[in-house]
Amino acid sequence: MRGPEEIRRSGPDGQAIRKRTRNPAQGVAIIAHFASCKHSENNCGEALLPTMHRAAPLLPLPAGDIHLWLCPHGESGDPSLEATYRALLAPQELQQKDRFHFARDRHRYLLTRVLVRSVLSRYAPIEPQDWRFANGPFGRPRIDGPALEEIRGLDFNLSHTAGLIVLAMARGIELGVDVENIRRSAVLEAVDHFFAPAEARSLGALPAALQPHRFFELWTLKESYIKARGMGLQIPLDSFAFALDVPGDIGFALADPHGNAAWHFRQLQPTTDHMVALCSSADAPIVCRETAPLQWERSLEVATTRASRISPLSPIPPS
Repeated sequence: MRGPEEIRRSGPDGQAIRKRTRNPAQGVAIIAHFASCKHSENNCGEALLPTMHRAAPLLPLPAGDIHLWLCPHGESGDPSLEATYRALLAPQELQQKDRFHFARDRHRYLLTRVLVRSVLSRYAPIEPQDWRFANGPFGRPRIDGPALEEIRGLDFNLSHTAGLIVLAMARGIELGVDVENIRRSAVLEAVDHFFAPAEARSLGALPAALQPHRFFELWTLKESYIKARGMGLQIPLDSFAFALDVPGDIGFALADPHGNAAWHFRQLQPTTDHMVALCSSADAPIVCRETAPLQWERSLEVATTRASRISPLSPIPPS
């Protein structure tokens, strides 16, 4: 086992990847780099809570389907919506929002929380401000109420990056989603330290011009998997591997031959700047929608660029 390793790369905000050990939570260094670029007031005045979700019928979400909501955004929002948005958040969410130093990060956090609450209210007769959340044992948020039949089995997963927030919704399916802005610099020097050896060799064999794109393909898939498992970086990033040499295919294998490798993966590119990966416990159809929370929404066709067309149990040794 290797000892601590120092991997540094300055990001757009001048922050760097910090020193990491490989275990038990290897890969946090890379996440720190991405998070640096991604990321109490009870009196909200006389803001009127929006009722757009009441004006439209509830959306059906059959067990076995996945809905993917895409929310494009800039560095600031409509000032006229600020008070309305804030009125939907719980006190602890408002406190968390105000901890962000940069205005763009405060805006993105506010938009993200309103997106979750307003979209959930498209599937159950619950006001956006009435949803309650709790964190699982590894910090993943989950629905904690109200207790209604309509929310039985309802689950979500969220990811955001510069310019886009993605929210995945399903009922009775384990899922994880990740989005990255692929116009940013890929941390290629981290591959040998944190990815599975087979992934590093495959990426290194590509022409230099193609390596950044492959990095983001691998990174988003890895993030989607550990999020679907709900354990975060308790899962070492080199304990599973993806094979992407066949165009359009996603091969997947675990280092543990007795582990459950029966996960399904899809990759999409909804914009020229963004890549999305989705991991799910079922091979479910995906319905995409684009929205500006509490303003408008529309159906959206997004092509899948890769999918688990080969058996998820195909032998792709991580080492």
